[in-house]
Amino acid sequence: MALLDGRVAIITGASRGIGAAIARRFAAEGARVAIVARTVEAGGSSLPGSLAETAALIRAAGGECLSIGANLVDADDRSRIVAETVGHFGRLDILVNNAAWSRFVPIWEAQPKHFQLAFQMNVHAPQELSQQALPHFRDRGQGWILNISSATADVPPPAPYDPEDRYIKFNRDGHATLYGTTKAALDRLTAGWAVELSRENIAVNSLAPVGAVASEGALSVGGWDERDHLEPVEAMAEAALQLCHRPASELSGNIVRSLRLLERLNVPVRALDGTAFA
Repeated sequence: MALLDGRVAIITGASRGIGAAIARRFAAEGARVAIVARTVEAGGSSLPGSLAETAALIRAAGGECLSIGANLVDADDRSRIVAETVGHFGRLDILVNNAAWSRFVPIWEAQPKHFQLAFQMNVHAPQELSQQALPHFRDRGQGWILNISSATADVPPPAPYDPEDRYIKFNRDGHATLYGTTKAALDRLTAGWAVELSRENIAVNSLAPVGAVASEGALSVGGWDERDHLEPVEAMAEAALQLCHRPASELSGNIVRSLRLLERLNVPVRALDGTAFA
């Protein structure tokens, strides 16, 4: 049997990048997947990728999926995702909160609307979707919540600053403070959910790449060079799979990086169809 045979997963932000990769990897392991994003059809965004394209790849590989067009900043859209998934598939086992909003501007220039959008998408949406998913997990006696975080959640070291330190330079010039603040909040939210559910068979974890993922969004930002760690999207997909099928007694409450987790578990990175990764 495949690792996720019979299970149903919701993956937000699945029109491209990490979310699309996780959806394809889960489907390859037998999951029926509900893929969620704003960009439903090709050409609906300045970045390549859409739900229609992700769905086509999943179905071409023999998988089953449901596309749900939704803007996670909108409370009404958030409120229908779990209900539509359960209505279509009849159950829910896994929730992957991957969708995110980011703007990299100097923190003194960040506007109230930027804070509202960032926290609505990156913190409120995972919280509300987790709340909506929880009764279904409890009904089944098990469940998995995975929140996709970021290395920007790491706090920069204090002064005296080393002007040649790459993380110092990234935080100083890359203006990741707002985005990193929301991801730090998401990590703390994850740890809280995990410990408060520790008497139940429900795993809650946070996963981030070691550095950055070579996704459409990251590559569009630019500025990368040979010193940066740009890991393949397959590494995040494989790490997500490990966190969404192992029992909560084994893996819950982790705030973990992809390649480090795979090394710890002695699991190789595989292609999105589950075959050996070239």
